[in-house]
Amino acid sequence: MSEKVLAVHKDLLESYFQDIPYGLITNNRNLIFDEVLKNYCFLDRDKAEYDYNYRQIIPYIVVRKGDLYLLLKRLDKQTEKRLHGKYSLGIGGHINPDCSDDCENIIMGGLYKELNEEIALKKPFKLTFSGIINNEKSDVGKVHVGFLYILDANSLEFEILEKEKMTGEWIKKEQLSEYYEYLEGWSQIVFDNYIEEMASNDGL
Repeated sequence: MSEKVLAVHKDLLESYFQDIPYGLITNNRNLIFDEVLKNYCFLDRDKAEYDYNYRQIIPYIVVRKGDLYLLLKRLDKQTEKRLHGKYSLGIGGHINPDCSDDCENIIMGGLYKELNEEIALKKPFKLTFSGIINNEKSDVGKVHVGFLYILDANSLEFEILEKEKMTGEWIKKEQLSEYYEYLEGWSQIVFDNYIEEMASNDGL
């Protein structure tokens, strides 16, 4: 039986995305979030990966501690073959119907389920919903949308739980550019539109 994944019809997002086919959408992010919650459906993943009428919603969590960012490397056991060998700034995955009902909504349930499956972090930590990642330049991006969350950790302690799928290490913000050409598309968008933007504005 094929995995069921949460998605929305592309027409629901078109008016928000038409001016930013590639980049980080921060305006109306909460409105987009609410629209997705009202109109999502579940599709067979095997079909959804190649159905350009729908966009699968992926929580994408960037972990940082001050000026250190957790940089992940995707190994060959990752489900998404198109991302093998790529570096990533984000932890994330598909949202399934069985995501925990303990959270306020299914998107947050999917976020915490994915986070708890992939990495162990010392609590408490702070999560901030920071924007929508849209990349219509790639085959992967055309069928997915990223909901970007910034996780501010209170400790450098972490453990990768899916060791067969990824490795991870802390990298200083100013050194991330050395990995840029090897980053997956969404991570390049985060670097360009969030990390670099924050630096230019004298942010963290």
